[in-house]
Amino acid sequence: LEMVDSMEKRNLNRKTALNLTSIGLLIAVIVINIITIIMQTQIAEAGWVEFMRELELMQEFIRNLGNRWLIVFAIMIVYAVRSFLPIPYPFLIIMTGVMFRPVNALIINTVGFCVVTVISYWFGRVTKGGFALKQLNKYENVKLVLLSNKGKTKLSILVASRIIPAIPINLVSNMYGGMKYPFIKFMIASVIGFAPKIVAYTLMGGNIAQPFTWEFMAPIIILLLLTSVVTFGVNEALEKRKEGHENDEH
Repeated sequence: LEMVDSMEKRNLNRKTALNLTSIGLLIAVIVINIITIIMQTQIAEAGWVEFMRELELMQEFIRNLGNRWLIVFAIMIVYAVRSFLPIPYPFLIIMTGVMFRPVNALIINTVGFCVVTVISYWFGRVTKGGFALKQLNKYENVKLVLLSNKGKTKLSILVASRIIPAIPINLVSNMYGGMKYPFIKFMIASVIGFAPKIVAYTLMGGNIAQPFTWEFMAPIIILLLLTSVVTFGVNEALEKRKEGHENDEH
């Protein structure tokens, strides 16, 4: 009975956490929309004109720097270091968007993400995922999502885990490596799942000189909506799976 109560409590905590995340993201979308609309007014916009002009000059200066390949190499090094240190992904992706034209920045950020993912996957494979599973014990709700299929994990969960913000990216890669999950399938699903973030943050960086405009805000609004829908969908899928298991037991 105590074990059943413990499982019920953990499922309730997971459901509450994911629902709160989904609701929080929707609230963030509403707030961002309101701020953007307010900043479109002439009075508010007038105060930003000079600031935006300075940002445009800074962006052009950065984009016209020489040794572009050297900069790309430096970015790849930072991404590689990201495999072991908690450097925020949004910062890396946005800064690359600031320094390069959108198409080039998207390619660089995608390659950079692949570098991190490959290193993390093979680190997990070498260590047999022990480090990841040990760390996942600190994230009970995350563990319940990733290992919700009788201790195994599905491809759809991998894609979703790249979108849901509460799930540590490197730990997931370590875990899949430790499970010896097929590498090609793992990489394709990871890139697909993380692509919305790469696109959104890159476009934000490209439009950094135009804050509080729809060009800057639209990508993050779409990303937040998508993340909210995916988070809610994962929660509902886990609830249905739980109900199915309970019916099978009865």
